[in-house]
Amino acid sequence: MLITDGKIISPVLVQTALFNQIPIYYLNDKRPLDLEAGSKVLTTSEDCLELLEFNNHHHPNVKASKLVKNKAEFRRISASINKDLYYRLLNIEDLMKMNKESLPFPVVIKPNKGYGSIGVYIVQEEKDWEQAVQDLYCDILLAKNLYSESVIDSGQIIIEEWINGQEYALDCYYDQEGEPVILNILKRRFMDDKDTSDRIYYTSSEIIEEVKDQALDYLRQLNTKLSLKNYPFHIEMRHSVKGMVPIEMNPLRFAGIGTTDVSYHAYGINASESYYLDSKPDWNPIISREDQSLYGFFCAEIPNHISMNLVDGINHELLEKEFSEVLEYRIIESTTDRTFAVIFFKADDIEEIDRLLQLDLSSYIHLKTAEVIK
Repeated sequence: MLITDGKIISPVLVQTALFNQIPIYYLNDKRPLDLEAGSKVLTTSEDCLELLEFNNHHHPNVKASKLVKNKAEFRRISASINKDLYYRLLNIEDLMKMNKESLPFPVVIKPNKGYGSIGVYIVQEEKDWEQAVQDLYCDILLAKNLYSESVIDSGQIIIEEWINGQEYALDCYYDQEGEPVILNILKRRFMDDKDTSDRIYYTSSEIIEEVKDQALDYLRQLNTKLSLKNYPFHIEMRHSVKGMVPIEMNPLRFAGIGTTDVSYHAYGINASESYYLDSKPDWNPIISREDQSLYGFFCAEIPNHISMNLVDGINHELLEKEFSEVLEYRIIESTTDRTFAVIFFKADDIEEIDRLLQLDLSSYIHLKTAEVIK
């Protein structure tokens, strides 16, 4: 079954569901939702988790999703594999008055339940603490108007040590035997050491080869704790001196707002179809192929300093010209999400990606005039 909130959905996913006759259930659907124990479920948004918990809290994969969505619980489980990782769970009030001198900087603070990079702050030094906490508090207040508590929980905050190393994002599923299947591996690129945005992720044959085997080993260890089967997920990990360390695991979905389709553009791998049909990519010919290009997605968002209500239009044509090769320019029409486009692209080198990271997206946004606002 495919469960969707109908807000931002990949056309590839829709076509896959229709072609393979996968039942589609909508967030506001009035039909009964009763899942069999071994049934496959894929969602397009974590807004769907609340619906699943209400209707099918007994389903093993729904129970597991509630657990891994709780970052502190997931950190407790992963800490049994990755020893000596610092983390602490507390409420927002205690966070604002806690003794910062006791923290092992650099640290990350974030909502215990969260979505994307909302409310996620890297605090490098003690002097940065107060500002980061204030910013997180503001993010939580704004998020209350956009997301349910099953997606972002403003009541609890997790503090964890910053893991130094390259960050990767993987779309995967555990098959009916509980064996992990990797559908894509992406590197995450940042502007600087304080950046937590989701602007660019990219993949290549070389990136797949870098960590595929280590990631599979770790996912097998993780499933000895979780016992998941027929379970799709998106997991973010860092490769560090401590090995593969998970940052968070997003249950019953792949990379958000359809960005998982980058694997379709790069390798011809349809993530949702692979999951539904128990298909497992043969990575060997992909790793050994001559094409060593970088394939990525670019999430174009309205900058935080611009109110969404003031946006009159987007110059998509001008933004598209910034890319040397666009594979798909997907315009996002949403009144609740700051993302206005997802651009799938191909690049020859990392220099283009670094240039794209520095783009000032406000220059492509037309604002309403004072007369219109009145």
